Amino acid sequence: MTLKNDKISFTQKKKQLKERELFLAAYNLFLENGIEKTSIDDISKNAGVAKGTFYLYFNDKYDILNKLILQKSNEIIKEGLAKTNDLGIENFRERTLFFIDYIVNYLKCNVSLLKLINKNISWGLYRKAVMKPEEYEDVKKVLDIFIKNLTDEGMKKEEAEMTLFMIIELVGSVCFTTIILKEPTDIESIKPILFKKILAMLTIWYKAYSKK
Repeated sequence: MTLKNDKISFTQKKKQLKERELFLAAYNLFLENGIEKTSIDDISKNAGVAKGTFYLYFNDKYDILNKLILQKSNEIIKEGLAKTNDLGIENFRERTLFFIDYIVNYLKCNVSLLKLINKNISWGLYRKAVMKPEEYEDVKKVLDIFIKNLTDEGMKKEEAEMTLFMIIELVGSVCFTTIILKEPTDIESIKPILFKKILAMLTIWYKAYSKK
């Protein structure tokens, strides 16, 4: 039984290693050459596996791209959550602004990654976290805390989720447009306004619901 289990464990580790190699190869090629100019052949060769092996893990290059976006977004959010927790900020609004500031600064310092993620650190990530919490535990933790704070203040769960959706979409879109396109201005110029608007949304909703 032990030998059989060891064999299964070895096989699983080997599969995981190949998958990681494919992820790394795709990530580097997407950053270097762009998505359109990267082929499945390129990814397979750079990962040191046969082309047929690629299809054991992914449907096409857009499948691995989507999974990369989720993986990288998850890493950013996980790191941002850890930094926020390290500060020990108790106030919900202050925690929210610090967390968003960390995400914005991270993307500003990693422009190539932002180009890859595009605007997709967004609602799609939230849906994935809800549907597959075991894979995106850290993301779901952040989202659940945010929604709980809003529902604790009297907001209905469905509206709290829509509020979260709007904030995530706003941050993702503003980061991409200002950092990559420099439109209508640069990220540092617009960041105070972004934070002001997010804070205003949270404050207005809080006042509205606290009166009910």
